[in-house]
Formats: sequence, structure tokens, C-alpha cells
Amino acid sequence: MNTLHFKYAVEIEKTRSITQAAENLYMAQPNLSKAIKELENSLGITIFRRTSKGVIPTDQGMKFLACAKQILMQIDNMEAISSPERQKERKMRISVPRAGYISKAFSEYIAASDSSDDMEVYFCETNSLRTIENVRENGYNFGIIRFNAVHEKYFFDFLKEKNLECQLLWEYEMLAVMSAEHPAAENENLTYAELSAHYAELTQGDDAVPYVSGAVERLFDANRPEGTKTRRICMFDRGSSLDFLLTVPQSFMLDSPVPESLCGKYGLVQRKCIFPDNKFKDFLIYSSGRKLSKSELALVNRLYEVRNELAFKF
Repeated sequence: MNTLHFKYAVEIEKTRSITQAAENLYMAQPNLSKAIKELENSLGITIFRRTSKGVIPTDQGMKFLACAKQILMQIDNMEAISSPERQKERKMRISVPRAGYISKAFSEYIAASDSSDDMEVYFCETNSLRTIENVRENGYNFGIIRFNAVHEKYFFDFLKEKNLECQLLWEYEMLAVMSAEHPAAENENLTYAELSAHYAELTQGDDAVPYVSGAVERLFDANRPEGTKTRRICMFDRGSSLDFLLTVPQSFMLDSPVPESLCGKYGLVQRKCIFPDNKFKDFLIYSSGRKLSKSELALVNRLYEVRNELAFKF
């Protein structure tokens, strides 16, 4: 069995096209098709099937591709050990929610890294479903997903379907984050009902729950006073969101506890926000059977340290 064929199969899965995969691999399409056929014959399974949406993996193909990615990753690790010029190189791809405590932990991890080491890191802030896709399909080392506890079963079933494991990082209540000049900033305890009734709400706008369309919207709509006009601004960039809260002081955002250094930088405050089902969870996710590397564990440990610093305050 030629492990080079594993690389071919992974590229086809990524592009959903044999033609595009062949172009990316700088080889002729007939040769790529022949290589995949040889691989399927040696395994005794069909890895891909053609559909109107392109070439997609079969159920057996998905299991094979998950194993193939792990094998290719291990080969890369072994080559790094044997190659002196790559011995200190660290490559990492991480997909996370837009959260201040996560970006703080990541920044501190990078700052503490040995400057003599080579490093290539991809830090992607996105929603939970895209993070699952990144870890499952796009070669990310691990990810962090966020969801409301009432939706936990849907996410666990989805992770199992994608052959991913998870580990609890933090369970917390969302806080109301707002400008220090917000009219409600002096109140220590607020309710989502009164905030949403009188002020514009800033949201990430791309939350989704597997198998259940509109679940997040229904959760918050149920906690908004009946007859209240919806005033919601959807933003997909965390930096822009913080700038918006500062520029539009009569707005608020629900978020996990934010590091005080970040609040101070943007002139923000965070307050307890009471509403039913205000229990959220952040989970580490990674491919089943995969062990985190030493550098990955160092980052995860820093995440727990920053979490602990904040958890004692709220």
C-alpha cells in the first residue's frame, strides 16, 4: 500500500473534484484516477462516489480518510525528527470561537515560546460547526467549540458521527459586556429580558446547532419580552465587535468572561446577566485516538490557567 496514495485521496476529499485535485497535485487526471482505483482495490472498499455536487466519500471512505490523515501527520512528525533543519519547527492549526480568554491564552503562549524555534501557526476564529469541519476535514490539530448546554446532545451526536473526541474546557454563564458609559453599566446584576427590551444586542450572527435549524435564535427569542422589537446587530469579527461596543455605548453583547486587561483597553465592563438556560460550555475537540503534542499541550494548559484566573472572579 503506497502512502502517497493517501495524500491523493485526502486532496480529492478536500477539493471534491478529481480534476481540481490532479491540478493541485501537479499530475494528470487519468494517473490520479488510476492511483485511487489501485488504492480502493488494495483496501477492498469504495472510497469515493460521484454525485451532482462533486466527488464525495462513502461511509467506508470517511473512516479510511480519517485514518489516512493521522498516518500522514505521523509521517510528517517522523520526518521532522530525522531532519535537522526541521527539528525545532512547530506547525499548529487551531480553530476556536471568538473569545477574549482564548486569544489571551494564545498570545501568552506565543510570547513565552522559544524565539529560536521555527514556528508556523494558523489561529482561526470561527463558529462551532466550521471548527468541527476544520478539525475533521481541513487538517487542523484541534479546535474549541461553544454551545448552550440545552443543545449538548446534538453536538455530542454530531461529534460522534464525525469521529471526533471532546474534553470539557469550561462551563460558565454568559455575561453582559458593554461600554462603561452604558446606561446600565452601574447595575451589578441584569436580566437579558430588560437589556434586550431597551438596547441593541451585538451577536456573532453565525451560531448554529447540528440537526436543528434556528435553535439558537429560538433560545434567545424565548427570553425576550413579548412584543419587543428585535434590535440585533450581527458581526463576525471580534475586534470589530469590541470597537462597536465602545462607539455605540447603548449596545451590549453576551460573552464568556472577558479578561480585565481587554475590558480596560476598550473601556468595557461585564455584568451578571440572568436568563433561563444561561449555561454554556466550551469543549476541546480533536480526532479520535489522537494525542496532543508537547507544544499543543502547553497551549491547552495555558487555556486552563487563563480560565482559572477568570473563573474565580465570576
